[in-house]
Amino acid sequence: MNLKNISILINILFFIYFAFQLLVFTDEFALNNIGFFNHAVAGLAEIIGIVFLSFSLSLMIIFFKRLEKQFPFFLTIFLVQFIIGANFLRYVLTNSPGESNLYNISLNATVFLITSLVTLYILLKNK
Repeated sequence: MNLKNISILINILFFIYFAFQLLVFTDEFALNNIGFFNHAVAGLAEIIGIVFLSFSLSLMIIFFKRLEKQFPFFLTIFLVQFIIGANFLRYVLTNSPGESNLYNISLNATVFLITSLVTLYILLKNK
């Protein structure tokens, strides 16, 4: 197994984990990571969970089929991961966690930014 396949597997696990958290533990996830819960937050969390589940399923197909001509899809994944990670990092740098806490936000920022680097590797290797 080459490094590109390992990178894809890391992304699959990343998206499955967050999709599972967002879809199954919506209330707990919102309370722990956002600091509060209401129906609007639950709906948004579930939509993001569905998007992440879709990403993971698409990556599974790519893993078993082929990686060629998937640049736009990987660019989309990279941008989603990087922008979400940067947004979390913004809360850390401004020391304004809102109703949540800096530990959870820092952890999420780190996970998203590291995973975006893994996706960037895939992008650079598949030019």
